[in-house]
Amino acid sequence: MTPDRLILAACFITAAFSYPLHSQDRSDSPIFKSYRPPSPSTLLKRSDVSYNLLQIFILERRAYGGDLLAQHELGLRYLLGEGVEADTVKGAFWIQRAAEGGLTDALYNLGILYFNGMGIEWNPFKAYKEFLASAQQGSPESQYILSMFLTENLVLPRNWEEAYRWLKESAGTGYGPAKEALAEFEQRGLGVKPADADAKGDSTSRAKKPAIKQTLGFVFQDAGIDTSSQSDAALLKDALREASPQLKRALGLSNRPSSKLDLDAPGLKVIQDAAEEGSPEALSILGRAYERGAGVNKDLVLASVYYIRAIRMSSQRAPALLARMIDQLDYFRELKSRVDKNDADAEFAWAALAALKLDYLLAKYQGFITEAQALEFLKKAAAVNHIQAMIELGLCSYAGRWVPENREQAITLWNRAAALGSKEARTRLAALAVRSGSDSTKLKQAIDFLESAAQRGSVLAQVALGYCYETGTWLPKKSGEAARLYRSAAQRGSQDAYFALRRMHDRIRPKDKEFQLNDFEQLTP
Repeated sequence: MTPDRLILAACFITAAFSYPLHSQDRSDSPIFKSYRPPSPSTLLKRSDVSYNLLQIFILERRAYGGDLLAQHELGLRYLLGEGVEADTVKGAFWIQRAAEGGLTDALYNLGILYFNGMGIEWNPFKAYKEFLASAQQGSPESQYILSMFLTENLVLPRNWEEAYRWLKESAGTGYGPAKEALAEFEQRGLGVKPADADAKGDSTSRAKKPAIKQTLGFVFQDAGIDTSSQSDAALLKDALREASPQLKRALGLSNRPSSKLDLDAPGLKVIQDAAEEGSPEALSILGRAYERGAGVNKDLVLASVYYIRAIRMSSQRAPALLARMIDQLDYFRELKSRVDKNDADAEFAWAALAALKLDYLLAKYQGFITEAQALEFLKKAAAVNHIQAMIELGLCSYAGRWVPENREQAITLWNRAAALGSKEARTRLAALAVRSGSDSTKLKQAIDFLESAAQRGSVLAQVALGYCYETGTWLPKKSGEAARLYRSAAQRGSQDAYFALRRMHDRIRPKDKEFQLNDFEQLTP
């Protein structure tokens, strides 16, 4: 399987799997699964210092005496700062003690701690073993997570049939996220044996356990979209899952998914802002809006510009949407007509299609152009300050595509684009600064910008910050945080992030046969 298909086929654990331990996140983070602090007496308030001290004293005595439930409760209290000063190291210690005793929830929570490197070293392989032990005891959450380990090809070799088996076990308990993922598996035929199509399975007859609220879920990285309604629904589902709260509100998706793209003026402004920050979801939505004329004037050339930008930001839906639009007869007519009129958007679009090797889709219209022609289109557009043409020319110079490699020229072009207000250009320059070992002042400025850009949805910034945490460049070296950032970007389509995550796994990969991957060579530093 090629690296491209690895990214397109892999099902990644979502960002919720690496939730930070903040008090405001308690209800959603899986680390707090089924946790309910003991109810205080009606005569005592939980804020009473003496009561809290007494409760902790009793818990500690029971924990030191080997009571697994007390050990687990004490560990959660240290993680939460409930009645004690928050201490992730102590929290991890007590949860580990409870897990060593075989407590199901403790095994699950210890897996979460290992997976995120919270209070304990980051180690997804040890996390897997904890989840496996918990899953074998019937934990639907752990069974669900195991199915994802078996699809992403990082900890374990990909095995769709085994993933389907664990997913079916989890769904059989009534666990909501697993039921949703199972439906997608069966719709796509992933891991489903012919005999499974009609079989009920023993797991479905088990007593239902109450579903525990959390936001874990599968993300199918799939560029194949068949119909218009499916396209809109898929794009909006992406926005609901990955986009910023502001973007979700602009699309009316804060609390519910939608199947129709319908933009008003305020919403369009928010989406445009998110797109300029480097959000592939927002860029894809804008491409779709201009393609259909949803809230904006229909403009196929401008739609292709946004789709191309979305592809550059690692969108996995944009390639199929763009390909389908290009196949329309009126697309090439409009593109060529506007290029003949020296329209910068059209010149950039045609050149970028050639750069992305998508211009073959224009072959039946005799729309193939040479590299020299594509380069000339970019230069003409850049000469009139077309920002995306400048960025694309910078990419050409940086990679040595169509022109001799010249990184200084790339930086000059990106600085020009940044001076004209391009946040994408600023992000590229900041990412380059942290990788090239700039002086401390420039590094701090770059990190500050990247942190802000990542919060606003930039995939490029996420990958750059992941590198900083992975290597300890200006930021403290934190493998768990690096993996979280890489994973989030990989979920959104970034191959750079996926291979960085794979590299981190390979660096600590145990020699055990079950962890050996054989689809392509392990990546080493």
